[in-house]
Amino acid sequence: MTDVTDLVSCQEAAKSLIAQFGRIDVLVNNAGLMPLSSVDSLKVDEWQQMVDVNISGVLNATAAVLPQMIAQHSGHIFNMSSIAGRKVFTGLSVYCATKAAVTAFSDGLRMEIGPKHNIRVTCIQPGAVKSELYDHITDADYRKQMDDLAASMTFLEGEDIADSILFALKSPARMDVAELFVLPTEQGW
Repeated sequence: MTDVTDLVSCQEAAKSLIAQFGRIDVLVNNAGLMPLSSVDSLKVDEWQQMVDVNISGVLNATAAVLPQMIAQHSGHIFNMSSIAGRKVFTGLSVYCATKAAVTAFSDGLRMEIGPKHNIRVTCIQPGAVKSELYDHITDADYRKQMDDLAASMTFLEGEDIADSILFALKSPARMDVAELFVLPTEQGW
């Protein structure tokens, strides 16, 4: 298991993959935390953990695989952001900030390494997805809001996100799918 908050752990994982397969073609930066709470509740430890996983994790994993992708002059990096990287919601201020950082980094990374090293970068920005993200919510009121939201619409499934990744992977070499918003049909926001 790799700890994305630790660069050395990410580098060791990349070395292991290269030893086993000889190359790295795809990176999916999907580690993330979303412990909702109002800013004035000052859950600073949760904020720091979100920054460490949601931002530093993306940077560490990318830094670990990028030398191999540059050497092979190919690869595809997928960064999981969120609709919360484009829209701010109460209770998600810090989460939104981390996902906005992922979105910005993805766009800059795409511009810097795409043409130069033939590496594609896609930022996936899902809406509501059925996942373990909600298990990290320690604030009872926000947990209830998320449970109510889940009861009000059909959330996306993990395979919906996987299908989005496959769409971008299968796109022709002349096409770069820079961003994908993937939302439940019933999600109007």
